[in-house]
Parts: sequence; C-alpha cells; structure tokens
Amino acid sequence: MKALNKMDNLDKGTLLSKLFPEALQGIQNAIEKQCGYFLQNETAFREGWHQKGFFTAEFWYRLVENAHKTIEKNDRQLWKRPNWFADHFFDGHNSLFTVHCLIEYADSEDCNPDLTQAIHLLFGSEKLLKIIPNDN
Repeated sequence: MKALNKMDNLDKGTLLSKLFPEALQGIQNAIEKQCGYFLQNETAFREGWHQKGFFTAEFWYRLVENAHKTIEKNDRQLWKRPNWFADHFFDGHNSLFTVHCLIEYADSEDCNPDLTQAIHLLFGSEKLLKIIPNDN
C-alpha cells in the first residue's frame, strides 16, 4: 500500500470503498442527492457562479452530469461492487465532484462517525466548492 501522501484520489477512493463496503450505498445515495440538488438549481448556480479558473460552472456541471449518468446507467447499484464504485467515482476529474459529495456527507447526521473520520483523513474536511446564495 502507498503512503497516504503518495495516494491520488483513485487510491484513496479504492481504500475507502474496501474499508467501508457497507457504507457505499449511503455514499452513492449522497452523491445522487447532490446531483439532484445541483441539477434542480442549475440556473441559479450558473448565474451566481463566482469561482474562477479551472472550476468554471460548465466544468462543474459536466462532473455533476457524469456522476448522474453513471448512477442511472448502472441501475443505482455501483455500491455492490467496491472496486467498480471506486473506478467510476474516484477516477480523474470525476473525483472532484465525488470528494465534494463525501465532505458534504461527512458533515451530515446520516454519516457514520467512523466513516466521517476516514473521509476527513483521506480527503480533508475543507469544502471544494463554496456555495454562496445569490441575494439579487
């Protein structure tokens, strides 16, 4: 096994999936919930987008769509196969949205305290996307 500071998000996602296979359905549900949240509020988010550079609204919504399509395409059952789960949600840029979802999930009461600690150890606790309501 690699040292934690040498792991990329795919390595960390694979480890998390193998350590907490019983939590994958809850994590997938949290990802699906975040997809729904962003898709329902897409117009407002795009109009109020303040992130600059790499994190454009277009880029972010591609990640949301990728996660949403992955869940739908796999009949919402990726959680039954930890390696598959990690390959779909933690590979490449798609991992950015997944990490966002994990950190949000870790802050919820639905998340097991041990899983919360593991998420914070592997991925940190700082939100990747600062959501600021548009008060126009």
